[in-house]
Amino acid sequence: MRRTGIIVALATATAAAAVLFWPGEDAPSQGSEACWSVLSKLDIEASRTIRDCGDALETAMTGEAPGHKPQEGTPRKLSKRNGEALELVITTYTDGAASAQVIPVPDEIKRNLANALAHYASDTYQILAGQVDYSDPAYSTSPNGIDIDASVMSDFLDALADDEDSFGLVRNAILSQIENELEDLEKPDFLSEPRDEPGKPYLDAALGTAISSGTTVGELRRARLNALTRQHENNDETAKEALSEDYETFGFPRLRKLFQDRSNELGTAETNMGRERLENLLSEAAEAYSRSTGFKDKVAGAGPAPQLGARRGVRTGVAPYDSFGEG
Repeated sequence: MRRTGIIVALATATAAAAVLFWPGEDAPSQGSEACWSVLSKLDIEASRTIRDCGDALETAMTGEAPGHKPQEGTPRKLSKRNGEALELVITTYTDGAASAQVIPVPDEIKRNLANALAHYASDTYQILAGQVDYSDPAYSTSPNGIDIDASVMSDFLDALADDEDSFGLVRNAILSQIENELEDLEKPDFLSEPRDEPGKPYLDAALGTAISSGTTVGELRRARLNALTRQHENNDETAKEALSEDYETFGFPRLRKLFQDRSNELGTAETNMGRERLENLLSEAAEAYSRSTGFKDKVAGAGPAPQLGARRGVRTGVAPYDSFGEG
């Protein structure tokens, strides 16, 4: 299917994409060639510039005009073709990550890709939470059935994380999903653990939210933390300031506040039982968060703290205070 209203400047020859160059244009980079290649595989035509290619990719993934904001509240189910386009974009720009041979995402299209990913915030949240392997056909994300493994999604985040504004689109969209999940929790969830009844499955929804949200917010922080460290590698003071600001805006303090706000809304923070329950939930969230950052962020209540450097490691020591960007 070809989308109408797009100027043609992409041709295909046999199985390969042939980009039509205009007089005075520089030869395309590997990243821009990949953009045109994806469009060719999707049978979509676009005009001459890399920005046009990014716009066409974004529309292919969302079914909307470039820059269209994701739907608030209940996640929107997009078409199967949109989801397939997202999967193709992600795998194209993460293939070879294990051997450090990944194709870089051109700066001109990072916002396109980030905004498209924000339309899949619910699916991305489920993938990053890592409860199951969504690349396995036996499992499917909701509502769009995206078949991407958590490690591949993490590599894609790495590809976008050095663009602060673009990456912020993804982070804010996922934080909205976490906020929606917290709003689904009721007063009993914030007062005590559910009873384990014989013959019935044990389900602690609040604990699940704490671990999933901590894991995901930590993974997003890991990607941005590494990007900031690279950007400011020659200026420790600037790096520390940037890391601190990002930590307060998008790190564990932001997640902690979401839990505290929900507890206050429900009135459970006014009771000893509610405060103890909140403390336990935040401790679990902090531990999951710290693991995801590779323990470069260590948060109060994170439990035994780890050796630094692992991406999704196993904890081994004690972290009695909030700190960031260590290791």
